Amino acid sequence: MTKQIARDYDVLIEKDGVALRGTFLIDRDGVVRHQLVNDLPLGRNADEALRMVDALQFHEEHGEVCPAGWQKGQEGMKADAEGVAKYLGSHAEAL
Repeated sequence: MTKQIARDYDVLIEKDGVALRGTFLIDRDGVVRHQLVNDLPLGRNADEALRMVDALQFHEEHGEVCPAGWQKGQEGMKADAEGVAKYLGSHAEAL
């Protein structure tokens, strides 16, 4: 075992030979769109990782962005000042 992937993503603690707990979301073009790296004593949240996959898929399908706290099935918003204003105007109560 070479641990090259952990080294490539900069999560390997070389002196201990162990990797931090890392989750990387990579798009169709090979671009890392989201990364979360936890220290060894801290566990990951699988639900949050799946939410991020859903958000990326939503963005790729609809071209809109997912606001903070977005969940699958909710609407996104356009990534411009008008889109943000429209979203905030219709979701002010929830925020």
